Amino acid sequence: MTTRCLRVTFLFARIFPILLSLIATNVETSPSPSFQVFRIVPDTKEQLKVLKDLVDNADVYDLDFWKSPTKTGVSTDVMIPSTTLKNITDLLSSSNISYVVSVPDVVRLMKEYETPKDSGISDLLRSFYRRFKDDGVATNKATYNFDDYGSYSDMVNWMTKIQEYYPSFTKVIQIGTTHEGRSIVGIKIGNHISNQNKRVVWIDGGIHAREWASIHTALYFINELVGKYGSDPDITHYVNSLNFYIIPCVNPDGYVYAFAAKDNPRQRLWRKNRSKPVCPSGLSAGQNPAEKCCQGVDLNRNFGFHWAEPGSNSNPCSLIYQGHSAFSEPETRAVRDMLLSPELYGKVDAFITMHTYSQLWIYPWGHHENSYPADIVDLKTVAENAVRALESTYGTKYKSGTGADILYAVTGASSDWAKQEAKVKYAYVLELRPAAALNGFVLNTRELVPTAKETWAGIRVVIDAVLKLNNLPAKG
Repeated sequence: MTTRCLRVTFLFARIFPILLSLIATNVETSPSPSFQVFRIVPDTKEQLKVLKDLVDNADVYDLDFWKSPTKTGVSTDVMIPSTTLKNITDLLSSSNISYVVSVPDVVRLMKEYETPKDSGISDLLRSFYRRFKDDGVATNKATYNFDDYGSYSDMVNWMTKIQEYYPSFTKVIQIGTTHEGRSIVGIKIGNHISNQNKRVVWIDGGIHAREWASIHTALYFINELVGKYGSDPDITHYVNSLNFYIIPCVNPDGYVYAFAAKDNPRQRLWRKNRSKPVCPSGLSAGQNPAEKCCQGVDLNRNFGFHWAEPGSNSNPCSLIYQGHSAFSEPETRAVRDMLLSPELYGKVDAFITMHTYSQLWIYPWGHHENSYPADIVDLKTVAENAVRALESTYGTKYKSGTGADILYAVTGASSDWAKQEAKVKYAYVLELRPAAALNGFVLNTRELVPTAKETWAGIRVVIDAVLKLNNLPAKG
């Protein structure tokens, strides 16, 4: 037997008894488990293999990998319920894998960081308060509370009010409908709004339901373009020269579900959409089969670019479940159909999709390491300039590169598809604050405006690159 086979056999021998014990433990789960987040750094290939085995069995272990294991020496973050905590710590100990508890109580973190601070303040008082608060948030006639996370209906109502107040250069758009019947709503911003010959910048957020800061940041961009149009010469020039299509939340069903969570981290940290559960053959949801039904598709694994290759998963219980086919989901079809429509196809010069967390500015290709498009120099140069502009705001440091090179391989992703199939020049994925899992997806509301403000500084570099690409003046 080879050394490699002996190692695999040894690892399996250690994991299998723990797995059996875990299955037995899960029969009598606590009704209200607590949750912790471990930060783990594998030192050897054998330790990395143990962690990757945990990823493959995450649904059995009831684990939520906030950041998946990739390489030795690179950290991974995983949320663990109290019901399986001993099993996991025993496994880590038997494999000599060290860890630190980065979040000792996820529920307490949610309450501390995400509880609304001024939900009782009226729009009128909030508007008055903002006039005396120097936080850099632009003001417009349609008010929005940028100090907190908002509901999906809050976002849609706000965009509708913007259109009512500024009909000459804004228009609410609906690009599709979700599994649960919600409209996927965004806004088009551009002077002479009916002019479809202008070049386009596309920005979206919230394709993953739990990444709330990405949604808030997209809303901030809308506010910058609307609130400063006519007063800021550069913003006015942007809106006069280009059309902006901003979809703050691509995954409304998932966000509404996650946003309703109070003290349930499983719900708050929901990632996928809310497609119907996939069950064992011949069974339906609610029949309590031995093999459980699992709901939702990872929308950022469902696009038709290297779909269903390594970097996604065919298991419906996986957090990165790719769906039964490319574009099987109404949300991904909505993005696809809009970008390929006569209104947009061949006119979009920037596609920016925002996620959290890790502080990364990512460009194609993400499906394989050391794989780059022909115009990689342009993509890299603009990304590096954007990262420098972002850092100049508050000193926040980002890394730039392809996703496969600096994070991990992703297949079926929206940005790579936009680059290849929608022929977008500048396609980027932004992983916003924080860099580490001190709070991970649960970003403190105090960081929302600073996160959005520094990201906007980077976005403006991309907008300037689009202007230059089309031989348009750089400034207003």
